[in-house]
Amino acid sequence: MSQEVGKMQSSYNLIKSAVATIGNNQIIATKYINKTLREEKQKQEEVIDVDSIIQSYENIGVGIVKNAKKEAEVIVLKSLEEAAIAERVAYDSGYANGTGNGYEDGYKKGYEKSLMDTEDKVKKDIEKAESILALAACDYENYMSEKRSEIINLALEMAKVISGKELKLSEGILHLIDPILEKSKGEENIVIKCNPVHSEPIREKLSYWQKAYAIKGEIFILEDTLMEPGNAEVQKKTGKTIVGMDIALQKLEELILK
Repeated sequence: MSQEVGKMQSSYNLIKSAVATIGNNQIIATKYINKTLREEKQKQEEVIDVDSIIQSYENIGVGIVKNAKKEAEVIVLKSLEEAAIAERVAYDSGYANGTGNGYEDGYKKGYEKSLMDTEDKVKKDIEKAESILALAACDYENYMSEKRSEIINLALEMAKVISGKELKLSEGILHLIDPILEKSKGEENIVIKCNPVHSEPIREKLSYWQKAYAIKGEIFILEDTLMEPGNAEVQKKTGKTIVGMDIALQKLEELILK
């Protein structure tokens, strides 16, 4: 499970660097609009402590195994106590049988039979305890496997909140387009396809990009109302690159599922 935590933390860092900036990558704030207020739309923050959620899952899983160990220990201890009592009874029984049937022969047979019965019972009790532990280990694995899917879904939902919060802002896409253009030095003509919400901020950066990255030709903006806000497509002669919320979520899912 520690590997899962590591993947989760890596996933948050991926989203943090690729699509948004938040203070602590273990905590996100999800904002909701209170529609009942007419004078002013108030925003409420719900803080989700992901580490606490993961830790609670681990605690429950560990509890399954811990309880099984206690149950197994009780069975073994009880069996050993009964074995000690049975051994004493076997001794007394062997001694009694020996007095009626010839001491040596009767004692030996009575004692050995009682001991064999006791050993069989102890063996069965130990097997029962081992079975309980094996079942608990299986239950633990099944439980954590089930919760793993919940953790993945939680991570994806967090990514959607983070990316949607930042990238759907009109200028939110700029810091994703910038590194693509930085690697496009010397290109003749470039087309940036985006939702109209991003057009104006991109247009304001065109002059800077052309000078800073020595773009020989023009940088054209192609508005696409069908493209989701928070995404953009940079088209060049050497190929096209898609950036934004959708691709970041895809990379996050791939990282978690490795």
